[in-house]
Amino acid sequence: MKMLKHFPKLVLSVSALSLVAIGQISRADAASVTFSGTGTNPVSGGSTNALGASVLFDDLINPGKLTITLKNTGPGASVPSDVLTAFFWDYNGTPLTSLSLFSAIAPKVTSNNGNTITSNVDLKAINEWKLPNTGNGTSDLPGITQNYGIGTAGLGIFQGGGGQQMNYGIISGYDSANPAVKSGNFVKDSATFVLSGLPSGFDLGKIGNVRFQYGTNLSEPSVAATTVNYSGYTPPKPPPSTGGGGPKKIPEPTTTLALGLVAISALKLRKSNCVAQA
Repeated sequence: MKMLKHFPKLVLSVSALSLVAIGQISRADAASVTFSGTGTNPVSGGSTNALGASVLFDDLINPGKLTITLKNTGPGASVPSDVLTAFFWDYNGTPLTSLSLFSAIAPKVTSNNGNTITSNVDLKAINEWKLPNTGNGTSDLPGITQNYGIGTAGLGIFQGGGGQQMNYGIISGYDSANPAVKSGNFVKDSATFVLSGLPSGFDLGKIGNVRFQYGTNLSEPSVAATTVNYSGYTPPKPPPSTGGGGPKKIPEPTTTLALGLVAISALKLRKSNCVAQA
């Protein structure tokens, strides 16, 4: 009886905790994390000079590997420095010294000023978008403050440090594009990379300091991620029943009151009948 007496309070406490957990997803419980940021490009010649990008990290889509989807969320490209060509990040945990590029796929590649679209392009097979050529995650990459990255322009970091080109960078479309952009080949909207070599205990919650790089030189625009969203949390299942159907539900106070009134009314009616019969 004592345990039954306190049961309503226990149910209320568990419910409150569940609501807090759902409303505030912890980093450790997340299946994915998305970083996004916006900025401007003062030399853009289109109708707007806005920049925007996002990157999603997921370690469940391909178990044991890190799946990364990089997206250009800004307006169309006008000049080469509107083209998203790299992104960088840090990992606040055991250095990821064994990372390797397992795959790199662009759902769509646009060329000829958008008049030609090619689907499912293997960026790895055509030798585009690479991991840094130096460093093993234990120190900053040349010229920046992050330890990790993926890029298609050399930037003194990728492709042996050379290859200052923007081809197969990511654009959302074209906006009064200049000749250099009109003649290039670009990934349309997004590309997905899969990295292998994750250490045991890898934790998405330790990824941070994300930066998006545009153009073919580190002096060109870059955007720091300012928004972080963790998702994919699954609330824990309720504990199994201990048998016997579990504890009985205690009626709410309003229900108990209503039942009491019904009982009193029935009793009064019975007394009235008894008096009438007498």
